[in-house]
Amino acid sequence: MSVCQRRGFTLIELLVVIAIIAILAAILMPVFSQAREKARGITCLSNLKQIGNGVIMYLQDYDEMYPPSQYGGGSTGALQRAWYAMIQPYLKNGDDWGTYNVFACPSHPDRNQSGKYGVHYDLFADFWNCCVPGQATDARHRVNSIAVIDTPADKIIIVEKGVNDAFWGWAFFGTWEWDWVSWVGRPPQRDGAEIALERDRDCVNDGDGNASWALCGMHPRYRHSGVANVIFADGHAKGMPRGQILWYKNIYIPVGMAGQWTAEGWYPY
Repeated sequence: MSVCQRRGFTLIELLVVIAIIAILAAILMPVFSQAREKARGITCLSNLKQIGNGVIMYLQDYDEMYPPSQYGGGSTGALQRAWYAMIQPYLKNGDDWGTYNVFACPSHPDRNQSGKYGVHYDLFADFWNCCVPGQATDARHRVNSIAVIDTPADKIIIVEKGVNDAFWGWAFFGTWEWDWVSWVGRPPQRDGAEIALERDRDCVNDGDGNASWALCGMHPRYRHSGVANVIFADGHAKGMPRGQILWYKNIYIPVGMAGQWTAEGWYPY
């Protein structure tokens, strides 16, 4: 009668198995990480789609006029608020400063920072510490109609932004050409040229933000595997890969009149 002998693994065999498992883990972990980020990006895009619907409903109720980006405080003597507070009733979600729930991108590293999404600075009027609404003459302080947008399907009105190195975040995103790309003249002198935005070159990683004006906290953050989610003026939301946002096509809006503020940002013409 034969005796069945049980033979265990040798040390070499065990090390080979461990090495194979380690190699498989190294291969699969980036895939799992990308899948998780893809899911977060989809959630962020869903948030923006809801916000876009809220903006459209607000426009329908207020004679097709955009809400202010921020208002109150200072000389107005009013409670300080931002555009999130005016959209929130239509969403039944979020908060007055764009910090939580639908106003929060799940990939944003600072849960308590406000202003994770920002509106177009030249399109959404700024009443912050400024004046009594309705009595201002500066184009920055007048609400704008959807009629000022020539191609609603091409114009970006809300973006997810980089991290701000302050406890708060800007309620809007910067729109100035000189801040995005090298200055090459006013839009009428461009002959329709389209120049891709490159200001985000210093905002590649979260934590590169800055509380200063016009830096990462006021510009798109391409945190979803090189993609930033945005809302267009017609209400549709879309992920835009880095380098595909064109300033003249997607950002420039000729708000204002001669001698007043325009979409160039600082300079009245």
